[in-house]
Amino acid sequence: MKRSLRPLLSNDRTTVLPGVGDALGAILAAEAGFPAAYMSGYYVSAVLGYFDVGLISSTEMVTQAARICAAADIPVLVDADTGYGNAINVIRTVREYEAAGAAGMHLEDQDQPKKCGHLHGLVLVSAREMSAKIEAAVDARSTDDFLVIARTDALSTAGMDEAIRRGREYRAAGADAIMVMAPRSVADLERFRAGVDGPLVCTVGAWPFNVSADDLTRIGYQLALFTVSTLRRAIAAMRETLAALRRDGALDHSAPGMISMNDMHRLLGQDRIQAWEKRYASDE
Repeated sequence: MKRSLRPLLSNDRTTVLPGVGDALGAILAAEAGFPAAYMSGYYVSAVLGYFDVGLISSTEMVTQAARICAAADIPVLVDADTGYGNAINVIRTVREYEAAGAAGMHLEDQDQPKKCGHLHGLVLVSAREMSAKIEAAVDARSTDDFLVIARTDALSTAGMDEAIRRGREYRAAGADAIMVMAPRSVADLERFRAGVDGPLVCTVGAWPFNVSADDLTRIGYQLALFTVSTLRRAIAAMRETLAALRRDGALDHSAPGMISMNDMHRLLGQDRIQAWEKRYASDE
């Protein structure tokens, strides 16, 4: 674990965590100056060529987390989906993510197979079963610095009252923070804040409204996960580049929108590699 995420839960301002799905994303997040990053399950699924409907295994997620955590010197919060089974599975999930270097994870209260939180027809486990998973996760972690965040998908399936009820119950079960999915407006975020005590987390960039870190600070959220914002921009840029290459059979590699080879070398650690070569691999 590279530093703890826990201090971010007591900040006066909302902390933005950019979503990443691979090691390169973690490197770029650290370069941009973010204090932490978020490994998005949707993003990882996309990197591996799948839609986010529970097709990625726990082993694949842990492997990707290890790559991401090793790539940049910032703490990483990871998506643990449903914990990949019951409360017993959750115990292993916590231990695997800790070993991978993650600084915390969130669990969701969907039944298996889980689906992306933007979809209709989600099926939830009982609040009691989810609370048991939270208790197991809290007991399994080797240090309190490892955050256990409970996510509820009840808002889109059962309404705000049920989402608030579950948020309170998950907090009582020991969750360090509560994450609400599928808000439809700023008013939804405000109502959830009014109903649930303690640190709150929300995702940004996938709902039919925009909200800023300043807005979330005013409302009282501690973490804002911009889960797939960079992915959406990257796909648009790759489509544009591929269309131009297909159309023209050429690209202007000196254009402002194209990173130079030297800058890319530096981003990926060329200077560090050369220093190692000079120290360890040079001839007498």
